[in-house]
Amino acid sequence: MYAKGSFQLNASRDLPLLRQILRSEFVTHSQLFEFAQLSQYERSRRSFDWRVKRLVDRGLVLRHILPAETGDIVYSVASTAATLLQSMGECCLVGRRRTDREKANQSALHAIGLNEIQLSALRAGLLVRWMGSTEIRSQNELTAFGFAKDYDAIVTVRTDSGECRFALEYERTLKSAKRYRAIVASISQEVHLDRLLYLVANYDILQFVSGFFTKTEFPVFFGLHADWHSHLLEMPVLDGPTKRSFPLWQALNGGTQEAKTMATTNAVGVSREEDG
Repeated sequence: MYAKGSFQLNASRDLPLLRQILRSEFVTHSQLFEFAQLSQYERSRRSFDWRVKRLVDRGLVLRHILPAETGDIVYSVASTAATLLQSMGECCLVGRRRTDREKANQSALHAIGLNEIQLSALRAGLLVRWMGSTEIRSQNELTAFGFAKDYDAIVTVRTDSGECRFALEYERTLKSAKRYRAIVASISQEVHLDRLLYLVANYDILQFVSGFFTKTEFPVFFGLHADWHSHLLEMPVLDGPTKRSFPLWQALNGGTQEAKTMATTNAVGVSREEDG
């Protein structure tokens, strides 16, 4: 028996939803349902809609109205839910939320884009593990085994040669030159990972960002996030220092020495001719 007005969380359905929202930071209604389906803890859309509304009504999940480009309701967890999940073993930092609306909107759109990157790998059955930014920040700030920077994600995928792990940066918008120089300096100290993939919006951004990594010894690769969604491990990536182009699976498996050398400008020209 439960006291009148009490709220009992379902361990097999409510808690996975809350964990996914927390790990995504921001997630659309449609994305959340797909995560639930692919993870096989919710199959019925009607049941899912009822469950999410129940969590919102109880104040555990927050609804956001964001720019029209999202085209969907967006959710994040309330601090009370984040604290609850932390007490149940979830690795996260519970702190004050952004109050600047523009920054919050940009953060939400960035998180939604990352969700789509993750979902593409899940749909294809390639994803072994996705360590999101909340878990990365927690490890970096609270343990002695932190990574060189707060990456957007650390991704483990299945390839024909076995499992491969890499850091992921999703560049929805450009950073300043000063920030990129700081990133180059920080990843030179990375000891837990041996690959970094930048997914960017277009070839102009790719050329600009990759230009800061021409002298780094740490393997950094650059590709278009549209290519990730359409080709996944077969997507073409560019090596920062050598300007060689090859499939992502080859870069992850360390077989880049067989890749054909190609200048960035040539890659841009060929791709634009194909687009035309």
